Amino acid sequence: MTIKTKGLLTVLLAYVIAIVLGFISLSFTSSCSQMLQILLADIIATFVIYAFSVAYKNSSFYDPYWSVIPPVIAFYWIAMNDYIFNTPTILLMSAVLFWSLRLTSNWIKTWEGLHHEDWRYIDMRNNLGNAFEIVGNIGGIHFFPTFIVFFCCMPMAQDFSSAYNWTIFLGFGLCIIGVLLEIISDKQLHAFREKYPSGTGIIDTGLWSYSRHPNYYGEIMFWWGIFVFGNSFSGMNYLILAPIAMTAMFMFASIPWIEFKILRTRPQYKDYQKRVHILFPEITILKRLIKG
Repeated sequence: MTIKTKGLLTVLLAYVIAIVLGFISLSFTSSCSQMLQILLADIIATFVIYAFSVAYKNSSFYDPYWSVIPPVIAFYWIAMNDYIFNTPTILLMSAVLFWSLRLTSNWIKTWEGLHHEDWRYIDMRNNLGNAFEIVGNIGGIHFFPTFIVFFCCMPMAQDFSSAYNWTIFLGFGLCIIGVLLEIISDKQLHAFREKYPSGTGIIDTGLWSYSRHPNYYGEIMFWWGIFVFGNSFSGMNYLILAPIAMTAMFMFASIPWIEFKILRTRPQYKDYQKRVHILFPEITILKRLIKG
């Protein structure tokens, strides 16, 4: 058994324990609303993963949480509808599972093992010093993403037997297109890294010639699709804040952090920044049309 396989089995054990304890917690919170029940279960599961992160001194234990938990939440909402099997539930589970399998498999493919920790967490640990455990590890790495993703999953909480409008298919379409954009952009990036293994080049072809982060653009599109899907039932307009928060997180936190690191070693990236929009290919295309 390889070191990576052993590591994956350890991560799998952590997530099985987290999910089981989350489900067990539901029996102790039956007096709460269903929304609060699943949020509390989500928090408990996050605490379990955090415990493994501390035990193994590796916060990358949390990395798959983003893609593993939403299908569980979607399944819970369907279970609350007496496991109804109709068009909305088929569309929802198809979209969420397609997204989850893509993201989780990509993580498995690129993950190096328990000895490897995401460079962002290492940077955070070095920069925050004594404040890392509370501000960085608990707050920034584990619980902030948990709350953002839970917020974005809230449109899944529907009475799937009730009436819905045509936008449910628009939402499903956005989800599928978003995942396909992620698949294509990741494939292009992996091919580029194999061709230029030194890590000093800049990919500016394919989807990357229209967006500096087309994989994140696809991720954001998926969550907008989930909102549109849910809004087709009950007009939960206030939940538009969920995909807006997700978009803002990528635009003003995740991406700037990545680009700051790139610029430290690849100053030529500045030219790429001038030519291609940080996220939205529509803006890049519009700018090129204006320039003629």
